[in-house]
Amino acid sequence: MPNSPAIVVLGGPALDMLARVPYFPRVDGNVVATAIERQPGGVGANVAVGLARLGNRVTLLGATGDDEAGVWMRQTLAEAGVDVGKLLVRAGQATHSCFIAVTPHGERIIYGLPGTTTVETPGELNHEAIRAAQALHIAPAFKDVAMAAITVARRHGLFISYAPGDVYWPEGPSTVRQIARQVDLLIVNRVEAAGLTGLNDPERAMERLMEWGYGPLVLTRGERGVLVGRRKQIVHIPAYPMPDIEDTTGAGDAFTAGLVTGSLLELPLTRAARLGTAVAALKLRQRGAQAGLPTLEEALGLALQQAEAVIPSGDTE
Repeated sequence: MPNSPAIVVLGGPALDMLARVPYFPRVDGNVVATAIERQPGGVGANVAVGLARLGNRVTLLGATGDDEAGVWMRQTLAEAGVDVGKLLVRAGQATHSCFIAVTPHGERIIYGLPGTTTVETPGELNHEAIRAAQALHIAPAFKDVAMAAITVARRHGLFISYAPGDVYWPEGPSTVRQIARQVDLLIVNRVEAAGLTGLNDPERAMERLMEWGYGPLVLTRGERGVLVGRRKQIVHIPAYPMPDIEDTTGAGDAFTAGLVTGSLLELPLTRAARLGTAVAALKLRQRGAQAGLPTLEEALGLALQQAEAVIPSGDTE
């Protein structure tokens, strides 16, 4: 769509090797997989594909190796509508990959395998792509790269969102906290919130982050929905019940794509979060981090079914 928002995603692709298992074995146990397949993945790439599917014009700033996996990843991203023209290709390096075990209930365990996936130095950052956009979304990124991207984005008035994906990679919680202070919207899950605050209770962790001055922010809690924090108020948005869950891999990234899209549509934050929960719920229909992602029309159709009663009276944010 020519008039849709232009969004730059700073993050990277990864090759996912997905194993279907009947259950997770105990330590020293074993289990026989019922199927193994490869799927496109990577936090930054997942968000980029979700945004593109929702009708946004998306450029991904990241990297692949020059191996067969890298060629395939760039091809699948382009077919999904993501601009891969600015992706770096590192000669002689392997593309980052993950091994993911998934049960019939959609539970998963992920093992990351080293490889190139992201912009590694500020000198590699494509300033032109950021200047031409309306929004910058930061996925897992090195601090110096993220800060350089934020500087360019601020200079040109972009909306900036940040979902660290992992508070320990690549440089630890203190780096995540520093980046998070510079953005317009912070998105974390319950594990990341615990890593940032030392508090395992999501609502207490949310309160602590707000006490420290972070916000607006959204904390995702899987099947328990999300918490939206703004102006010292926390609002709970429930998840949509989905009877047939194929795979939860990438659900958080799908939520992020819906939330960012809603924000760029200038929806109040609670309603943007509801759009995000709809996108995440619909994604659960298919296996793979980038499969099952809905169009904006599909997501809005489900979001409109959410009861207005979950929003406190008078809340518009």
